[in-house]
Amino acid sequence: MKKIILLTMLLASSLSFTSPTWIEYLFKVDNPQSAAKIVAATDKFMSSDFVKNNFKGSIHLNAYIAGGKVEETHSYAILQPSLAEHEIWLAKVSDPNNEEVRKFASVLNANSEGVGTRINTFIQTYGTPSNKDTVWAIYPFRTQPSNVEAVIEATKDLDEAVKDSFPGQFGLSARMAGGGMQTHLFTVGYESLAEMEKWEDSASRDTGVSPFDKEMDKLVEWHEVEIVRNLRVYDSAMTLQDFVE
Repeated sequence: MKKIILLTMLLASSLSFTSPTWIEYLFKVDNPQSAAKIVAATDKFMSSDFVKNNFKGSIHLNAYIAGGKVEETHSYAILQPSLAEHEIWLAKVSDPNNEEVRKFASVLNANSEGVGTRINTFIQTYGTPSNKDTVWAIYPFRTQPSNVEAVIEATKDLDEAVKDSFPGQFGLSARMAGGGMQTHLFTVGYESLAEMEKWEDSASRDTGVSPFDKEMDKLVEWHEVEIVRNLRVYDSAMTLQDFVE
């Protein structure tokens, strides 16, 4: 069985970009008892002096509600100012003499199995950024480089059409690595599944989103939708609002 050591994966030095970056570490947990142990270990690790003194960013511990690969049940989404900053963090947690990292990794290894890693760079956000949003619908897609500008323009038009009715926030990111053939993704945040359901069923959504859907169908190939819930959000030196604004 593959073992998961989420915070000791090293990035190649060529990935030294300065755009806001979020990295997903995907993993599988077999039962609620193991999931609870991971949550407790993450709580302890993120409250340690080591993290408080060294980590610049935010970490979201997510559980999959729908979609995703068959294997993955959870993920860590690590939000940082850049890949360069993330590389600094990874160098610090790769120290074999770091007792806090060792204890954290031992719990992860014993209770989960690694599935993969995805690296995303943030492009733009729309709607109302809020740390209260804990349910996320993720819409990955593939498009040609020549279509990216048109996708951005279509998204701006969507924002204008729904800005007075949409209750949450949404963002556009480029997928740099992982995710197979996917090149980009939208992340749409809600405060609850009930809020998401209400928006999906509303006339305002149908009116505002329909032209966007038609335009995007000309530009992109949609992939499977994923829905995740934040189990924990650890803001060490950056909140979600800091990240997107």
